[in-house]
Amino acid sequence: MSGLSMKLPDHLPLVKSSRTKPERKISNSKSLSKEELSDFPCVSKWMSELQWVTELECMSILQGKPLCPNIAQDSAASQVQTYRDAIDRVKFEASKITDGFNVLFKYFDSSKWVALNNHTMEMTCGIRKLIQLCNAHVTDVPSYIQEQQEVVMCESAKLVQQTASAAEKNVVHRVPLVNQLTFLGQSFSRLVDNILGYLVQRLVGMLESCNNVSALHVVINNIITLGLEGERMCFILAREGGVKALVDLCRRDNVAFTRSKALRALATICCAPECVAELEKENGIDLLIDILTDESVIESVQGEAAGVVAQITSPVLDQTQHLYRFAESLQIILKALLGLCEKTEGHETFLLSAAAVANITFIDTSACGLLQEMKAPQLLVKSCMCRKARSLFAKDQVATILANMAAIHICQENIRCCGGLDLLVSFLHQKPCLLSSGAERSACERVQQKAAIALMRLCQDTRHTFKVIKQKGIPRFVELCRDSQARNNSDAVLVACLAALRKVCALYGRDGISNLDYQQLVTPQLMDSFLMCSHSDENFV
Repeated sequence: MSGLSMKLPDHLPLVKSSRTKPERKISNSKSLSKEELSDFPCVSKWMSELQWVTELECMSILQGKPLCPNIAQDSAASQVQTYRDAIDRVKFEASKITDGFNVLFKYFDSSKWVALNNHTMEMTCGIRKLIQLCNAHVTDVPSYIQEQQEVVMCESAKLVQQTASAAEKNVVHRVPLVNQLTFLGQSFSRLVDNILGYLVQRLVGMLESCNNVSALHVVINNIITLGLEGERMCFILAREGGVKALVDLCRRDNVAFTRSKALRALATICCAPECVAELEKENGIDLLIDILTDESVIESVQGEAAGVVAQITSPVLDQTQHLYRFAESLQIILKALLGLCEKTEGHETFLLSAAAVANITFIDTSACGLLQEMKAPQLLVKSCMCRKARSLFAKDQVATILANMAAIHICQENIRCCGGLDLLVSFLHQKPCLLSSGAERSACERVQQKAAIALMRLCQDTRHTFKVIKQKGIPRFVELCRDSQARNNSDAVLVACLAALRKVCALYGRDGISNLDYQQLVTPQLMDSFLMCSHSDENFV
């Protein structure tokens, strides 16, 4: 940038002062010499610094300004924003009309026919406004949407006619009116679904037509935002080809830089069984396996692929859609996920990989045996000593894996030998900080609960139980039972700790526990102890 530096002249003309009687009069036509500048120290200082200041400022301006406008990105961003605005407006207007239907049914139930008629007319105007909005934002409205618009307006006219008659005569045939309200509601829902589907379809189509990486990022970011709005929008995205387009995008070599973002979009969309089925249909499982097992793929992309696996194996989903396909490649997938857990230094990648492994242990019992062969407990215990697994969310996944493996008899000794008991007792002592979010407090509850469950399963004789007692496990069990704040008022943690405490005391006796705690937490029936501890405020005030 040396060519941009400014060489200042030896003599700099100064603007004439606006004062009528300046201390020193200077003519505009006369320049000051260096000797004369010495009489103005502030000006001399400014002159000495000006060259470097202007050079740095020129450099900053040039670096922040693109050499040429990115026409493709600007055009794509504008088009995407048009579709997003239309989707948001349609959803907003549809939500108001849906609320209007609820009001109509309330007026109907209370037999307020005049109010019913007035509100029906207002809602009809709202429906007409929504149709005009659709026609303004959607060029070349498809015939099926036009036909549905006519159906909705026809049903609206029928409803207005019936409510007007009811308001005038104060007499109404309730069954036909209810049927008409139902028909209009169903027709309106189909219309909104068709409009949103068409707009989403146009947005998804840009994934296939765009070759510019920046423009693709804009489209994918908006798809992710839509996916975060809920299952209904995810279903529409999958129905209109969103899953297929994203899978195809991950396979395109000419836009490989968008693969990470596309995988994150897939993880966002696949939150419903229908979306997972679509992924299976498009051979998305094979794509994920290829990414996870390819050593040439960068870690960030593999981490996003692990996130997709964690999403589609979530226990809250119906797994019958893809369980068989996973079973075929289960060993390969688990090996790749554990390898990613081991080699990564990043918290997010470890969390996604561990979450995928934890979910798989829920949906396939054979996974625990495979994890033992791969020495997963040793790897996970070692990872918890590192920064990448120090968060409550990561410990939640580790505790889940160990608890599920502890349910299998052949896996128990492997967990004990690698320090699993000590780690699980340390999990019992986890406490969220005072400024923790609700998600962190919930994660802490899960860590405590699963650690207690795992310890109960692992304590099979006095030798194992002694390790728990040595690590002060019993006092912590008692504290979690007695102190509702320590367990964040979680009944699940209370039940798990009561069960684990009873198992430890049954094997090792009363050592380490007071007589009062033994009589109240161990001796009674489990339900009696639970009721006493869950209503501690009433018992100890």
